[in-house]
Amino acid sequence: MTYTVISYRMTRTGVWGYSFYHENDGLGIVNSDIGPVSTVRVQGRSVQWYSQFNIDTNILPGVSRKIKDNRTGREIYRIIYWGPGLYEFAVGDRTTSLFVEERKGMYLFGTQGMPVAAMTERISPEEAGELKEGEGEPYFRTTFFDEIPGEGDLMLVLSFPAMRFY
Repeated sequence: MTYTVISYRMTRTGVWGYSFYHENDGLGIVNSDIGPVSTVRVQGRSVQWYSQFNIDTNILPGVSRKIKDNRTGREIYRIIYWGPGLYEFAVGDRTTSLFVEERKGMYLFGTQGMPVAAMTERISPEEAGELKEGEGEPYFRTTFFDEIPGEGDLMLVLSFPAMRFY
């Protein structure tokens, strides 16, 4: 069984982001401010996170950014850049990680060679199906394989484009 989410890209003066839909069900949003410190905000039904990153930071292997719970300020994830097209989400105080690998225009999430989700960038309106009025342009299609993810894992994967290093 697969679970597919369409991300719609929106841009406004000083802010850009995505809204996420599974069929007609709105799952959440992510917004990023444009400025010297990039602040990304992630909001789902029970998820409220933020991440700040100074855009003047040199992007070298091992550099990371923290993702924190908006209510407690506690770090819950850390995204680590390992090289072009290779990232890792270190998961809070657990010993597991979620790797992200860019391959042939897709982002693959999971362990290397064993993806649990795939994100395709710049999809066409036809690929998105029914368009959501006022939500911007359809931009990503993310397919989760095997089982429906929990909200934390879902929002972690969907917010990746706003968190990745450029």
